[in-house]
Amino acid sequence: MSSLEVTLPAVTKWLNYLLGLPIIIFGMIGAILTIIVFIRQRAFWNNPTITYLLAGAFMTLFHLPTVYLLIVLGQGFGIFLFNLHDIICRLFNYFLYVTTVASIYFPCLAAFDQYASTSRHALFRNRWHNMKVVRFAICGSILFWLILYLPVLIVSNTNNGCAITNYNVRIMVNYITVPLFFFLVPIFLIIFCLRGIVGNLRGLMLNNQQDRFEKQIRRMLIAQVIVLAISGFPFALESAYLEATATLQKSNLIRALQALILASLRFFFHVNFVGTFYIYVYISSEVRKTLRHLFIGMLGYNRIMPVSTTAANHVVLPTVHSTRLA
Repeated sequence: MSSLEVTLPAVTKWLNYLLGLPIIIFGMIGAILTIIVFIRQRAFWNNPTITYLLAGAFMTLFHLPTVYLLIVLGQGFGIFLFNLHDIICRLFNYFLYVTTVASIYFPCLAAFDQYASTSRHALFRNRWHNMKVVRFAICGSILFWLILYLPVLIVSNTNNGCAITNYNVRIMVNYITVPLFFFLVPIFLIIFCLRGIVGNLRGLMLNNQQDRFEKQIRRMLIAQVIVLAISGFPFALESAYLEATATLQKSNLIRALQALILASLRFFFHVNFVGTFYIYVYISSEVRKTLRHLFIGMLGYNRIMPVSTTAANHVVLPTVHSTRLA
């Protein structure tokens, strides 16, 4: 046995310790804070684009503990919970595909909403940039993914590890649905929408019609979509590669190297889950202001800062529940 056959599995485990667990912890914290910020600020939760991003935060909060945590426990700690029972295996595989593809499409739908909202054609803008369409798109897309991957829920079992045992379903998932819906369609949507947004914004800049709040939302979204394009789509090729090489004889060294590469791709993809909130904080002053008010409220203090004084002279008083005279 070569030294690499020992070193590579150890590196894979340490990657799970050093990256996997922090991704889960900071990703869930970020998702919770994203939900709180978007719900507390009325301007946010009345905005169609933000509603898509809010749905993505809920999906992150569901995906990380139910899917990615089980992967990290298996690869890093040797605790394969999804191998304990067929029901756990089926739910794991089912939610793996459903939550992952949904997390890809919510930013894409938000990009389309921004494309519609910046359109110079009022009929197109009013038809697609509204809350009724957003609610239908969110509920309809989730229902579509739940139905599409229902065969995975039915045919997965633990006879030979947690896997999809039906050959036809496995071929459909690995060679058709994953390359199509995880890679080709999102790439098309992102390119189409970003080009459309840029073209529409040129007209808005000429007419000086850009709103500051909308500009912040647009910058938040574009940054998130770029991160998704860079980190997410190599992960989509994993299923096709594993299926194509499943019958090949592999040495222990190749298996160890493959496990390390696949784990790295998963870490890279899950940057989407952990990074979105911190992108929002960095780009949007409205998000930072809402967070600041939230933390001040949690600490139980009100800041009183007279206009005539400097920031150095402000007074901090405990929160007092005021009463109103009838």
